[in-house]
Amino acid sequence: MPVRISRQGPAAVVTLDWPQKRNVLGPPQGRELTDALVEVGHDPDVKVVILTGNGAFSAGGDLTALRELAARGPAVVRDNIYGVFQKLITTLVGLPVPTIAAIDGPAIGIGLDVALACDHRIIGPNGWLAQGWAALGLIPGTGGVSLMQHVAPGALWTTLGSSERMTPSGAERLGLAVASSGGALSAAHVDADRLGRLPRATLTGYVELSRAELRERLPGHLEACLRLQVDLVASPDFLERTSRFASPT
Repeated sequence: MPVRISRQGPAAVVTLDWPQKRNVLGPPQGRELTDALVEVGHDPDVKVVILTGNGAFSAGGDLTALRELAARGPAVVRDNIYGVFQKLITTLVGLPVPTIAAIDGPAIGIGLDVALACDHRIIGPNGWLAQGWAALGLIPGTGGVSLMQHVAPGALWTTLGSSERMTPSGAERLGLAVASSGGALSAAHVDADRLGRLPRATLTGYVELSRAELRERLPGHLEACLRLQVDLVASPDFLERTSRFASPT
């Protein structure tokens, strides 16, 4: 199973575990990750969810799979963006407990969007961030614009179009993550243990209040993303920009 669930104290740790492909997300992996999040969200003993990756956090979408979807027509692209990838984001935002992204490797494209959908992001010495979408001629179909504005309103126009990796110190400076010199996952467990001393109902209350604005605007934003992305994925520009990728990266 490429998605692993483990328990440590008050936290459920959800780990993306296909390091040979840098944890890229195609439709099958997106569905499995969503199912794992639903499972831990329904566990009354879980007070915090830590999301991490073995090696990479997630190096983005499976470009080979996306090109194959594009070749099958707009309806197939629409069904997979909304039915799989956007559902992953709304599931994460809908969890009743705090979520922490522990980033000890690259988080690119949809991988960055998944991290931004978490309540808190910690980035270790080997972690780095990249927007990724624009270089492929796409917009963040999984809500990255709204998510980034929710987390760090000034970061979008600072990072858009840049080919440079956001280092831990750069990500912290922009307000996108907290840098940890000792590794993100170990720091996430420290935070989870601290939060775990509070009642689950109290944590759920803070979650509801802190995500209220995002939850209100996200559905409309994702609908706009879907409309724009379906056309962009089918465009010659996207196919040209991704033609050098013969396999997932």
